[in-house]
Parts: sequence; C-alpha cells; structure tokens
Amino acid sequence: MSEFEMVPTARRGFLARLAAGSLAVAAGGYAKAFAEAPAQAPAGGEWDTSWMAKIKGKHRQLFDGMTVNSGFGPVMARIWLMTSAAYGAKENELSAVLVVRHEAICIAMNDSIWSKYKPAERNIFAMKDTYWAPPFAAAAIDQLKASGVIMCACNMALMHYAEQTGGKVGIAKDAAIAEWKANLLPGMTLVPSGVLAVNRAQEHACTYCNVS
Repeated sequence: MSEFEMVPTARRGFLARLAAGSLAVAAGGYAKAFAEAPAQAPAGGEWDTSWMAKIKGKHRQLFDGMTVNSGFGPVMARIWLMTSAAYGAKENELSAVLVVRHEAICIAMNDSIWSKYKPAERNIFAMKDTYWAPPFAAAAIDQLKASGVIMCACNMALMHYAEQTGGKVGIAKDAAIAEWKANLLPGMTLVPSGVLAVNRAQEHACTYCNVS
C-alpha cells in the first residue's frame, strides 16, 4: 500500500466529498461566478503577473492539477526537480510551475479554511514538519515554495467552491470568497483562472504535464 493510499479515512473522505457531484454543478457554478464577478482581481488592486517573469532556465515544466489526486501534483513537481540532474540539468536551469484549479483548489488553502468549511481539520499537503511523512515530505507546499516552485491557484475555482461550501456552513457568498482569498497558502499566486495560467506557462516555453 502506498503512502498516499494510507491517508486517514477521514481525510480521504473529504476529498471524495469535495469531488462528489462537482461535475454536475461545476459548469453552471463557474458560469454564475464569472457572470457575477468577471475576472475579479484580489483585494488591493491588479492581478499579480510577476510569476511569469520567474519562469527561466533551459528546462521549464508545467504541472496542471485539476483534481487532488492524493497530492500527486506537488509530488510530481518535486520528483521532476529531484531527477533532472540525472540528465545533467543544473538547479539554476530548472523552472517548475504548479497550477491548482477546479477540484484541486483546496490544496492551495490553509488549515483555517479546511477546518471552518468542513472538508477536514487540516491541509495535509501544506507543511512537511506537520503532516507529510518520508520519502515525500519534500513535496509539501512549503518545501516546494522554498525550492522556488511557481504555484498558481485558480480564482474561478476558489469563488465557486467558497460559495458552495460557504452556503453549507451558513456563510454568505461574498464573505466566504473574501475569506478564502485571505487564506491562500504562502507562495500561492491567485490567477484569474487556472486554464489561463496553464496557457501563459506554455507561452513561456513550459512543457505540459497533467497531474490529475
């Protein structure tokens, strides 16, 4: 049994609950969110586009995560960094971009969102020292940030799931969306949509890897 298959049942149950029924409502939910708040910028002004300027070096890889997939998005990003030296690549020649969108948006959120909006008590993918166990502790979000991995979170998915889960725990839509935006993990850049970030990363010469 793999490390990821051994994630406690309650945590796996959250991931299943988050995905359950999402395909049936996602298209309508995203359309509604877009119609009501088209490309709504974060509080404080314009969208942060500086992440694109950080894509440098000879080897550029995009990891596109639409589902949680037991955390394999962050894991694949770490494995790419770990194994690139096998073909002679140097650290300063590598740029990794991880985009979390659609059902994977929860990976971008801190523990306060997980516990308050009832997916689970904590984001097990967030920090090495608290949740992850060897050998993939280096794939925790805080460790990827420390290694210079560029990480983008989809605003469309954030608005959709904040509204859906907020309604279930009695929190108004606008308040839920604002709280989710305020509780992104350090290192996550909120982008207008995940699919836009995927496009821009590829325009900046990243090759594509689906990690869903």
